Amino acid sequence: MPRKNSIKAKICKEIANDLGAHPDEVLSIVESQFEHLKMHMEEGALTSVRLPYFGKFYVKPGRISQLNYGIIQRRKLQGNSGPSDTPDSGV
Repeated sequence: MPRKNSIKAKICKEIANDLGAHPDEVLSIVESQFEHLKMHMEEGALTSVRLPYFGKFYVKPGRISQLNYGIIQRRKLQGNSGPSDTPDSGV
């Protein structure tokens, strides 16, 4: 569960008041940007992203290798624990 960020909530509330929107709507818009960024970086579609006035986000190359290795190992384990592909011998 993400922790509550009072500064972000305050900024969203101010934006909502200025635009005449609901604060939850503004908060979901703000958070969707970071969820979108996270999703594409996890997929490997983006190596780095620069958000003006906020910073540059990237994944270290060693971390990418480590994550890919973990995914491969989990897939191997899931493949071994599933039902076998060989037909029953009827015995």
